[in-house]
Amino acid sequence: MTERNTRQKETVRLVFMKMRTHPTAESVVSAVQSTDPTIGRATVYRVLASMAKHGEILKVHVADGADRFDFNNSPHSHIKCESCGAVDDVITAEPDDSIPTILDCRGYVVLKKTVLYYGLCPDCSAKEKQQ
Repeated sequence: MTERNTRQKETVRLVFMKMRTHPTAESVVSAVQSTDPTIGRATVYRVLASMAKHGEILKVHVADGADRFDFNNSPHSHIKCESCGAVDDVITAEPDDSIPTILDCRGYVVLKKTVLYYGLCPDCSAKEKQQ
């Protein structure tokens, strides 16, 4: 590994960890390139994938949109605004790392679960009420 790659990886990590939203990879690319325009899109994608693979961050799969990344790597649920696409954490009454009782999983061994709720964020909800 060269020094340049180490510096680039550290820059991506630092920029990402300052983002307290659930950014897409493209959002991270924009933020990183505003800090250091020499860091390419592919590098940012590779670093995010590596961080997710090693459990440093969570990759939040969004079925109808771009995947998001979360600095909070503990198991928890998310909610996506159906209007603006914002993604945020959800606090639930049940332990988020528990796996519910499944009556038939068709032979699969359940390793983890993810939950994505859909709704309207406070800003979009307020705009909808004004219309």
